[in-house]
Amino acid sequence: MRGGSRGRKVALPTSVREGGSDGLIHGGDILRLIAAHAPLDTTLRRLAELVEEELARAKASILLLSVDGQHIKVAAAPSLPEQFNAAIDGETIGPTQGTCGVAAYERRVVITTDIGHDPNWEPWRDGALALGLASCWSTPFVGADNEVLGTFAVYFGEPREPSEGELLLLREAGHLAAVAVQQDASQRTLRDLARTDPLTHLANREVLADRLQAAQARSIRSGGSVALMLLGVDGIAAVNESFGHAAGDELLRLIAQRLVIAAGPSATVARMWGDEFAVLREDVRDSDDAVTIATRLRQALVEPFDVDGLDLFASAGLGLAVLGPDSVEPDPLRIAGAALERAKALGRGEIVMHDVSTAGQGDLVTLAPALRRGIAAQEFGLAYQPIVDLRSGRVVRHEALLRWASGQHQGVPPDTFVPLAERIGLVGDLGRYALGEALGELYRQSSGLGVSVNVSVHQLSDDSLPATVDETLAKYDLPASRLTLEVTEGVLLRSGGVGWRILSTLRERGVRIAIDDFGTGFGQLSYLRQFPFDEIKIDRSFVADLVDDAHARAIVASVVSLAAALESEVVAEGVEQPEQREILLELGCEYGQGYLFGVPGVMRPS
Repeated sequence: MRGGSRGRKVALPTSVREGGSDGLIHGGDILRLIAAHAPLDTTLRRLAELVEEELARAKASILLLSVDGQHIKVAAAPSLPEQFNAAIDGETIGPTQGTCGVAAYERRVVITTDIGHDPNWEPWRDGALALGLASCWSTPFVGADNEVLGTFAVYFGEPREPSEGELLLLREAGHLAAVAVQQDASQRTLRDLARTDPLTHLANREVLADRLQAAQARSIRSGGSVALMLLGVDGIAAVNESFGHAAGDELLRLIAQRLVIAAGPSATVARMWGDEFAVLREDVRDSDDAVTIATRLRQALVEPFDVDGLDLFASAGLGLAVLGPDSVEPDPLRIAGAALERAKALGRGEIVMHDVSTAGQGDLVTLAPALRRGIAAQEFGLAYQPIVDLRSGRVVRHEALLRWASGQHQGVPPDTFVPLAERIGLVGDLGRYALGEALGELYRQSSGLGVSVNVSVHQLSDDSLPATVDETLAKYDLPASRLTLEVTEGVLLRSGGVGWRILSTLRERGVRIAIDDFGTGFGQLSYLRQFPFDEIKIDRSFVADLVDDAHARAIVASVVSLAAALESEVVAEGVEQPEQREILLELGCEYGQGYLFGVPGVMRPS
């Protein structure tokens, strides 16, 4: 309940007191529950029970404020009668609303020594006294933004006033309640952001990947086909430059709305990142049907968009992958992405289809021999993108990026040749080449920098990887700490228990391990508890929205805070604007990577 009091009034500081509470209540128990991400109701109930153990004959109550900050909800009151909890649940706060209502409203400790004579208790007095509640002490607890989150109160069966020690315990309990509530809110924010694009409110690529996997499984059972379409919107950068990022964001929101309508109610529409969207349909009859849907999506963008009175036009290249029940393609997103790149190369608004069930075999026939010859002829190379200290601009290491650098097929993107290498068993050769070439270049530079190399699922499933890493490091007389191996969530999922074991072996030998594209899947939060990653790389999709999107800033701040607790470094990917760099520094992120600091090229000294 929210309200006033009768008796001594104690001022409460505007921010919660720093420090632990083990000396008064068993705060360590509560902090362990918080660290283990126990359900909030479990944590708060245990906190209430601990206070009751410390204060003889006390009945504890924890109330939380509603989103509008005007109503209360009973969160934990293990010893209070249910009739009383039901009577106050949902009540408003105010200057005459009982004890807790006043505490929340006036942001101070409120002591009601005698409920029977307190006018603020008039609506609830008879019920409280009938249930044996004679006095109440309540303290509000606040969050990091100094907003009241709720109140912590204790009730007694006789009129009484608290000692200084009892008041201190009450404040400590409120502090622990605030930590628990904020941790729960952070986890819910991460879960929501990990599943939903904050700008368009569409599904994100993690949701799309889950639904794509499920759709392929149903396709095998039913004999039907699945269509995956990736759309790259043209000209968003020009809109941002001419009319501001707010206009560009509004245009993306309007595009998302049209795509949802055009795709149909059975489709999954997702925003992948930046100006790229995806549409998944699993009820297509054949390739012609898929092309018809793709054409409808393209046509949905023809009419101008009204953005703050401006008529803005948009078009989109579209890459289409059709997956039949017999398709064996391990990563349809890569294939659709390669088709989208070819569509963009052809010009605005083009559609390129890659039919994995039929026409896709043509790519396999023509590219596979070229890939084998290219590896033998050493046609591949590495480009290096610097990872820098955001504050000083000093280069700390480089990420090695594989390129088809020469020969007839130079310029074929990694999204095309890496999945093909996986299909025909050559990705291990490419991985060994990338590792050896990166460490060799590091040796030749003699600069003391480090290098990051991406690891495929094939490598992470191969027990010989630790020996290969050891031999290559020894060849160039380099310490293991100079090497960082980057793994994505998809690689971790597909490698299974073998992958975790190999990563543990490598880390024990001094190799740094990084998780790439962090933030795109909630599953990764559990990975951080399972494995002590040295580095967390925040996905570029969140960095792209930092300047104009408070939700993106919130998730980056949460990841930075989480990484600090786990003693992991954080690298923000896709930093392209000075404003993004400044925001990242304000949020506590130390390292960044992106075009602001250099395009992939030769390895350069710090």
